[in-house]
Amino acid sequence: MFKVIALFVLFLFSTVAFGQAYKIDQMGKDSSLYEHPTKVIKNIQLIGNKITKEHIVLRELTFKNGDTLTNDELIAEIEQSRKNLLNTSLFNFVKVDLAIGNPDEAFLIIHLQERWYTFPLPIFEIDDNNFNTWWEEKDFSRLNYGFTLIRHNFRGRKEKLSATAQFGFTERLKLSYDIPYINRNQKAGLNIDFSYNRRDQITYLSFDNQRLQYKSDKGDAVRNYAAGLTYQYRPKIFNTHRLGFEYDFNEVKDTVRELNPNYLGSNQKEHQYFSLYYSFTHDRRDSKNYPLSGSYFSASVKKYGLGILESPVDLTNFQLQIKKFTPLSERFFAAGSFRGVWASNDNQPYLLQNGLGYSQSFTLRSYEYYVIDGQNIGLAKAQFRYQLIKPNHAQLNLLPWERFNRFHYALYLGVFSDFAYVEDLTGYPQNKLANEIQFGYGLGLDFVTYYDMVLRTEFSFNKFGENGLFLHFVAPI
Repeated sequence: MFKVIALFVLFLFSTVAFGQAYKIDQMGKDSSLYEHPTKVIKNIQLIGNKITKEHIVLRELTFKNGDTLTNDELIAEIEQSRKNLLNTSLFNFVKVDLAIGNPDEAFLIIHLQERWYTFPLPIFEIDDNNFNTWWEEKDFSRLNYGFTLIRHNFRGRKEKLSATAQFGFTERLKLSYDIPYINRNQKAGLNIDFSYNRRDQITYLSFDNQRLQYKSDKGDAVRNYAAGLTYQYRPKIFNTHRLGFEYDFNEVKDTVRELNPNYLGSNQKEHQYFSLYYSFTHDRRDSKNYPLSGSYFSASVKKYGLGILESPVDLTNFQLQIKKFTPLSERFFAAGSFRGVWASNDNQPYLLQNGLGYSQSFTLRSYEYYVIDGQNIGLAKAQFRYQLIKPNHAQLNLLPWERFNRFHYALYLGVFSDFAYVEDLTGYPQNKLANEIQFGYGLGLDFVTYYDMVLRTEFSFNKFGENGLFLHFVAPI
């Protein structure tokens, strides 16, 4: 694992807020803002928060009434607070007006356009590693359908309440309630969720870095019941601690156990276990949707199997994630990331196995058609972006709801390279891509728009000279 960390460290490299008659970030030293070296914030007025409670908005500000700031500090804190509000995903647009009373007094007016918070969303999605693997086979049996009822900003307190009824390839019933603040100082929160999942078809192993699938003609290939409770502590705006307690029950058909006796571990047909995890996150990105500046750090540890129930599951996973985003000029940007996973137990149940290619979080670009099973993973990504179309606004006037008519968009052209190393200590059959450095590179076009949507089109090459055009629907880093 030390080789993995050392290798990827080598690859890491290290809008608008408006004033009284000027853009704040364009104010000159001769502006009336600079008649006095400091400002006392006398009043903060909110406009547009018809649903969102005032204390939820004020929680994201890096200043409060009565604070004394230098002029440059005031400008910087206003912009940072505007970004914080946008990153809550509660608002489409945020604008801050600054009014000067006496030379040493500042009055702030924050204009908010709230998002649409209630979504009875139909589910019609592909259930595959990524869109590209599905498109290769065009297997329409791997479609999910149903609906999810989501209430964002429930009670105007940034809470999220959701219920899902999903059918098709993966049947799922799920209830979730996220309460970010349960105390007056708005530092502690809770998340509660329950789910039931079943599938007729599963990946029970890989061979030659391709998934081996089993499909049950009668009954469930795998069935899962899960429940979780997470305590969240956010003492400061950019730091979040989470402590979670989970229960899982899994059951498979006898055929799955025969095909892979280690699918649930120790030739088990069913198992149940409790898990405990802790994570810490420090997030200073300017945007969670598509960052251009700032940094992100996350570290977590999760213990599967606490000895409470009789179960072969006894595994500890450690994860580390680092991201850095740097503006190079007005239109050029650089981004880099490293993600590592280390498992304490080499003989893991296959269901809990780490690997590349099974999710968007662990995707090596140009290897979309492969999976790489293993216990320990290092994944590094680097990208240089050019802003073809600067962030802009458009007004459609096609719908009677302002929240949907006005939207933002931007377009970026990028060059990228990804590197990965997966350590397999168990010897999965023909796992030739493990225990060797893999890399890919290419060109990408990223379209970013409202409600946190990103559409990526990439043309990439891997180390074997294979190439292709790939589509993704999340930010690359």
